[in-house]
Amino acid sequence: MRNLAVKLVLWLCDRFDIVPLDEARRFASPDAVARGQRWEAFYHEEGGLADMIAALRREAFEAAAELDPRDTDKIYYWATADRNLRRLEQKVRGVVQNGKIAAKQAGHVDAGMPRKSV
Repeated sequence: MRNLAVKLVLWLCDRFDIVPLDEARRFASPDAVARGQRWEAFYHEEGGLADMIAALRREAFEAAAELDPRDTDKIYYWATADRNLRRLEQKVRGVVQNGKIAAKQAGHVDAGMPRKSV
């Protein structure tokens, strides 16, 4: 029964030119400005991504501080966790910066092009 339902859905998608993957990725916008603004809003809101990352980094430092200096495997684990959190934060800041750059470029393109009156 499930296979029949899946076949029906796939046929309907094919019939009406719907790509299931594109419909499922609702927030994947090709517009870098809108994407950057969404990420920046989530990053800077209270209890948002910046606060979450800071809390996780603090937790990693506190856990590493409690360890015996000879316990290098666990220290390495927490150091790696901190490094991964910094990389995540850099990626988020990169998305935000790309949105700001795209907004500036769009502003320069709009300002530099003469407008026709209709």
